[in-house]
Amino acid sequence: MGRKVPVKVRVWVTEQSSISRNSWKITLLTGTLLTGAVGLVFAGSWLGVRLIVSPGSLTWLSQILPHWGDFSVPQPQTLAEIGAEVQPAGQAIGAPLYFSSYPGMTQQRAGFNDVLLPILQAGPQCTRQPKGGRCGAILELRVYRSIRQPFRQSLLGQSVVQGPGTVYELIDRIGVTGPEELSAIARLSHKAITQGSTRTLPLTDMHFIEGQAPAGIWLQLSGEWKRGSRVLYGQVVQYDPEHRRLYAMQAWSSPAGQWPRWQQVTGDATAELVVDHSIGLEPQFQVYQLRRPRISAQPPTLEAVSLTEVALADRTYANGLLLARHGLWSSALQILKAVKQRGKWSSAAQSQLDVVALHAKITQTQADRDWASPTQQILAQVMDGRWAKSLSLLKAAHQSGYDIENLLKQNADRLWQRVEAALRVNPHQADLQAWGTLVLAVQQNRTEAIAWLRRQPNPADHRSSEQTLALLQPKPDLNAIPDAVLPPVAVPTVPAAAPAVAGGLIGTVNPITTVQASDWLAVASLTLPAQQTWYRIEVVGFHDGQDWQPARLGVEVSAISTTQPAQTLLNELGLENSQLQIVVWQDATPVQTLSATVKAVQIQQGRFFLLAAGERLEFPDGSAVVAVTPDTISWSQPSTTLTLAELAQQPIWQEKLVPQLWQDLQTAELIPAPTVTDDPLQVLGDWAIQLLELTGDQTPEAILTIEPATTDPPRTVIFSGSSLIYSDLHNPEQFLVAIVEHTNNRRPILIVMNAGKLNLQKWSSQRQQFD
Repeated sequence: MGRKVPVKVRVWVTEQSSISRNSWKITLLTGTLLTGAVGLVFAGSWLGVRLIVSPGSLTWLSQILPHWGDFSVPQPQTLAEIGAEVQPAGQAIGAPLYFSSYPGMTQQRAGFNDVLLPILQAGPQCTRQPKGGRCGAILELRVYRSIRQPFRQSLLGQSVVQGPGTVYELIDRIGVTGPEELSAIARLSHKAITQGSTRTLPLTDMHFIEGQAPAGIWLQLSGEWKRGSRVLYGQVVQYDPEHRRLYAMQAWSSPAGQWPRWQQVTGDATAELVVDHSIGLEPQFQVYQLRRPRISAQPPTLEAVSLTEVALADRTYANGLLLARHGLWSSALQILKAVKQRGKWSSAAQSQLDVVALHAKITQTQADRDWASPTQQILAQVMDGRWAKSLSLLKAAHQSGYDIENLLKQNADRLWQRVEAALRVNPHQADLQAWGTLVLAVQQNRTEAIAWLRRQPNPADHRSSEQTLALLQPKPDLNAIPDAVLPPVAVPTVPAAAPAVAGGLIGTVNPITTVQASDWLAVASLTLPAQQTWYRIEVVGFHDGQDWQPARLGVEVSAISTTQPAQTLLNELGLENSQLQIVVWQDATPVQTLSATVKAVQIQQGRFFLLAAGERLEFPDGSAVVAVTPDTISWSQPSTTLTLAELAQQPIWQEKLVPQLWQDLQTAELIPAPTVTDDPLQVLGDWAIQLLELTGDQTPEAILTIEPATTDPPRTVIFSGSSLIYSDLHNPEQFLVAIVEHTNNRRPILIVMNAGKLNLQKWSSQRQQFD
């Protein structure tokens, strides 16, 4: 057995390094630092976004770091404290609008406890301005969050308020400025109804927008402009309760006197905002689509559906939009639908089609209804593109004795723009060429009209064109027609002393419930149609073909009424078709209009009455209801509007008329007694003055309408040159209702209400005043 050899083993033992022993601690520390850094980055980003989106919501940061940056958040205040805060600047707080009353709002939704508070123009100078001036104008909007506190102590002056109450924490605020008058009444200016100035109009009211609104809280600030016509104007405002931001959005105006509303027009999931720009029979709606931003913190925008940008590269489609832009909505709709059926379509094209359809529905309804006035019936047919039928109605009106030339002159511009656009699409249509010939004949002359017609493709022959132009000639006098063709009615000769009563009338209207047939000389059956009521109309003045005459003519009118048939009387008064227009006027503004049919006449001690049937009307307190012959009498509208400050640049206004007006307003107690330092133009300078020629001297008169702060009717003063020619400042029972003119006499007259009675005042050249 061999000998064992010893083996030596060396074991190297190294002491564990301190780094290895603490590696887990380093890992933990690194992880903690990284987590903290990431958290700080996210917290900083969140804080930055909140500071941009809603700085008012970080009130806790202001309490922890009261001197951070230059930003400071006001402490919650009571309404009294907010009012006291703005008072030194000549401002006041308006009535709060609580978002909890917003349609569809629930307590669980964001914004339920938020309140919109308007800051209004106030101060001593406001007592010197009538209603409708800048006083009471909204200058700022503030959103507060209402907080119910169990205990509240505040110091207001020398009084201390203690106990529980509601305080308001400021969230957001924006300044508010009304539109310029030029912008607000742009549609009226374009139609030559009136003109505006560059003065800023006040926004005085606020309320929620009606309709199925999109997300958020939508409201509108609004004001009212009234100078014969009535225009509502305003600003759309949106409040985003999620981000707590207030946005001023789209400005709007409506000559139709309608509020904007949310309405499904294009069929999208989100309703569109529709603003009514219509004037008379002309429908015009501006449709806005809501566009959401890509970044949620940014505000949405309202984008108008434009008909000037062609959505499809298609000539036929472009022709359809051309007709739409010129008011031929039904014709445009037919073309757009035909293009759609080809299969080439887009969402933008669909939006344009839907907007055109919205207008076409109105013009089709107007064309299909029965109008009392042939003028309105013809215009309704033209606006719907019914050229053949409208031309047929025009010929029938000519046969009935209507003045076709005057009808075309009054509507020449809007007729020509439609004829010209329609001929660009369909130049061969004979009815269109006939309309173009007639319109050019009254716009220029007969020679130019015939020359234009000959330049058209396939023009009508000479005989047809002469027959068309013959419509502009008055119908031959019926007295020249042999008696054999006249109805067998014995009409005694009127004495030579009797005036020729023809050409139109004006009367005051009262509804009545019962009619005694024996009291009336009937011209038609005294059967009242369904859904209508009786109106008794007293004639206060009539036009004899040359000038206005009072209705009470004593023996002459009585003699005519007892010796001539009732229909003959109506013919002589301009009522050949037995139709009247009844208008309800309130605050110098027409608020309701209807057509009524005359059924009978009556004479009582020289006073002439008409019995008419028409739709039921509401007669508001303080209103004046006037009846006129619609084919011979029109309502006058001012040609220009200036401010008193602009007129005061003329020496006669600066030296005489402004001081006179200043004194008269004080005497009438429409403004308080001024202080020594008061400058009349600082108080009255932005008042609107309307210019309208009234006296026949080719120089427009200056008309000032003042709306008192009370419910009293408006007050009117009229200056001509250096003289005051009309004023109702000192007669509380008198006010100007309207200004009208006759087709045969362009010098307007005033319709005045005095002590509850309607009377007419015409210009007296001898007395140099209206009486």
